[in-house]
Amino acid sequence: MQYRRFGRTGWQVSEIGYGMWGLAGWTGSDRKETDDSLDLAVASGVNFFDTAWGYGEGLG
Repeated sequence: MQYRRFGRTGWQVSEIGYGMWGLAGWTGSDRKETDDSLDLAVASGVNFFDTAWGYGEGLG
């Protein structure tokens, strides 16, 4: 995974992000598939996640 510095913070953020819309309960989304893809992203070094208030429908 390639990383870039995030502004002035010095944080190293992955160049590839993970969009978490699959956790929003969209029609056709599958919980196991979503969990597996999230696990793969983390294992691959992704640390940039696109989230929104509605994602996960309250799941933690």
